[in-house]
Amino acid sequence: MADATALHLTEHEILALLAFNDTESCTITRDIFRLTPHADNADLQRAGLSTLLVRDLAELDGEDIRVKGPTGFLAAVMATAGEWLEIALITPSTNHVLFAVSSAGGAFVANVSGRATHRFTPLKNEAPILSFGLDAASHFLQGDNAARPAAAQIKHHGLGVEARTANLMVDESGAWHLATGEGDQLAKRDVSSSDALELFGQALTLDADAKASE
Repeated sequence: MADATALHLTEHEILALLAFNDTESCTITRDIFRLTPHADNADLQRAGLSTLLVRDLAELDGEDIRVKGPTGFLAAVMATAGEWLEIALITPSTNHVLFAVSSAGGAFVANVSGRATHRFTPLKNEAPILSFGLDAASHFLQGDNAARPAAAQIKHHGLGVEARTANLMVDESGAWHLATGEGDQLAKRDVSSSDALELFGQALTLDADAKASE
């Protein structure tokens, strides 16, 4: 999957890819994709393997099945990932969700549809994965056709460290508001348009000393 050609996969195909490797990274990826409730569903995994074979995205190797081409890249990134982003770009009438996954060997973004399919596109991972999320938020909130009100919410996960969540919103008047944390830890404040994206990035930066709860 070395080019920018998008690959569409169903959720049962994603489950099948995740089942190839039993790693903590796969467990986190499965959870971020909201597939954990189906992790042990052998029927869905078999269905996913079947369609991967039919689509020539996997092949038989004796009695085994192995992924090939773009699915080999995706499975490797999922198995070794160290960072993830959950991104939601929201207006009163739309909610565009993306998941970004990054490992030392590559990165990809999955655009989520409401029809149990995702569009996967490889990313250049010279820059930290958080930069992709911040660029997406900047374009959405500051682009020429930016809607009002609008909000960008990102949850940044790291392997073994506490996740960070922040929401950056522009209201109908053009005022900017930043919310950080979740639940009891939620904090809101007004921010200037010139500082908003920098503060958004700071709020989402992982702290290596803040270990993830068990």
